[in-house]
Amino acid sequence: MIFDWLKGQKDDKESKAAVPSPLNLRVGCAVELDLLPWKMLGEQLHCALPEGLQIIEAAGFVDLGAGASLCRFYTSDDGFIQISTTGGYEAQHIDDIKFFVFTQTHNIASQSGVNLWVSDDGLIGKRQFQLDDTTYQRVWDEAIPDAIEPVRFTETVHNRDSAIATYDVDHLAMLYQRSVGGDQRCEYLLASLEFSGEDEATAVVSLGVDLDASSMRVA
Repeated sequence: MIFDWLKGQKDDKESKAAVPSPLNLRVGCAVELDLLPWKMLGEQLHCALPEGLQIIEAAGFVDLGAGASLCRFYTSDDGFIQISTTGGYEAQHIDDIKFFVFTQTHNIASQSGVNLWVSDDGLIGKRQFQLDDTTYQRVWDEAIPDAIEPVRFTETVHNRDSAIATYDVDHLAMLYQRSVGGDQRCEYLLASLEFSGEDEATAVVSLGVDLDASSMRVA
């Protein structure tokens, strides 16, 4: 094993829970997103938003503890809808909805590669994250001036293709944001180092926006 942080993490695998279906989102369903208010921002928004009907190709579930969870629904256009809930999965329990688009992926093959992203001087956890010429500010613990440890969580992923077994992905992540449009709207940057095996890691940078439940039509 080449990744130090994984050593001794999980000797016993828990049973893989099924993914809930908030707003009736589920693997194999079609969803149409009304993203026009965001697309009107044009080049102010760096997130490349999709067009047309999206098919949910996979779904992930994260148990955050204390009744809180993340449900992720991965679309056919390299994006995912992320729904945060507390205390249940009905509409009244939804805290937040975001849509992210995968922007950069970097395959990591060494401990030094891991350290570039997650270490005392790693990219994930710093107060600011620089993507090309744009600076994003850390959302979590934003008042702390120094770098903080990435948030750790495990996502259980279910694929539309029944030939692909359910699997776990371990994340070390941090959320960042910047103001766009001059009206308190934000574009988000989610940076995550993802481990899908003892010697497999990928650094993923995704850009996203807030969604309202009324902006989705699920079939």
